[in-house]
Amino acid sequence: MEANLNSTLGDLKQIIQHLSISERWVLLKWLVELLQQEPYNQQKENIKINFSAVHQICDEIRSLPVLDNRSPEEIIGYNEFGGLD
Repeated sequence: MEANLNSTLGDLKQIIQHLSISERWVLLKWLVELLQQEPYNQQKENIKINFSAVHQICDEIRSLPVLDNRSPEEIIGYNEFGGLD
């Protein structure tokens, strides 16, 4: 199982490297929210979350290189009036 997790983390790292900084923060926020949610049924209560693996994923996301330093607004092309250029 650990080999599968490491393989999955490696695949995930390659995908995350292509995300912008803002997209990475959205992903981290989503992971945190997911971990904080209350289970909504009995089956969910029996699931154990490997917090060590989650922290490892978060650390790896934070350590990825920045491929595009522009802000999300610059990438999309919004001007000071909120319209697209």
